[in-house]
Amino acid sequence: MKKTFAQILAAQQAEPFEKVLDKVPQWAGAELTVPSRLASEQCSSSATALYKAGLLKSCRSIADLTGGLGVDCWAFAQSAEKVYHNELNPELSEAVKANFAKLGIANVEFSSEDAAQRLESLPQVDAIYLDPSRRDGAGKKVFLVEDCRPDVLTMLPRLLEKAPTTVVKLSPMADLTMLRERFGPKLRELHVVSLKGEVKELLLILSREDNQEVSITATDLQSALTFSPEEEQQAPAMYITEVQELSDGLLYEPDPSITKAGAFKLPCERWGLKKLGRFTHLYLASDKQAFGKYYRILDIFDFGKAGIKECAAKYPCAEVSARNVPLSSEELHTKLKVRPSADLHIFGVTLDLPQGPARKLIAAKRDF
Repeated sequence: MKKTFAQILAAQQAEPFEKVLDKVPQWAGAELTVPSRLASEQCSSSATALYKAGLLKSCRSIADLTGGLGVDCWAFAQSAEKVYHNELNPELSEAVKANFAKLGIANVEFSSEDAAQRLESLPQVDAIYLDPSRRDGAGKKVFLVEDCRPDVLTMLPRLLEKAPTTVVKLSPMADLTMLRERFGPKLRELHVVSLKGEVKELLLILSREDNQEVSITATDLQSALTFSPEEEQQAPAMYITEVQELSDGLLYEPDPSITKAGAFKLPCERWGLKKLGRFTHLYLASDKQAFGKYYRILDIFDFGKAGIKECAAKYPCAEVSARNVPLSSEELHTKLKVRPSADLHIFGVTLDLPQGPARKLIAAKRDF
């Protein structure tokens, strides 16, 4: 049965609100206004917003200078006495003000100004939060922090005059080494936050006082790995010494937040793991201490024409990943010609063995 124009229009209008409820189920039941699809796409999830609020739980006053749909302010308002929501778009600002009234949130003050202008009139607060727009004037995505708007680097001295702590959310694609260089000693903590197996946010905690070193935290919101760059540099990497070792243990794939955070050797020291290769960021584990995915190894094949053919014949349905081999995951998938699978996985890997590197195909089953 064909839908009428009115039905199609109603569905389109409901879609942004449904997207928001998927991200923030705590808002279900309230007749809220979502002015645009873009606002629903750009808003935080309640899970990541509450994580940020936890980082600022000791703050009595918090200002969000890029407030958007207000999910982060909603989370801040759960513990802070006073929250300032500033959103450049006046229509969105009014919608958030009306929504918060319906949600019974009364400790938030609203404004609709350019972030730099609002900063000048802002009273002294305990913390300031910004989520700069990662698109340029033509709508293209940008990844360098100085290309985002507002320009946090330019504003930073004034931000830290207004508050002893500033939290900045940046693109998950941003380079962590570059961020450490850009912000220098003002960078106190760097948080890499993943949700459902995907890195969602990079959070920078900047402080008025200079810091001797930065603390890096990788988290999936349930578990966390916190370390300093120096700890990763100094950690001893342990490697498997023969292929036969893979038959005894679990294949461990780190949560993407750990890999993004740059913890490659440290998991060996923290959790007693063995790496498959220096640039093959998969590990052999005896138990499930670390957070990420685990697999039971079923078979190992040579990484060659005959091995690929044999592997594909025995496991015609599997997901495919290439790790430190001269093929991309897509190219290896094309060679294997396998169909999707919910729990089987084929990894193309390079093992760094004492006698030299060895390329293998590892067929494994997810161990939940």
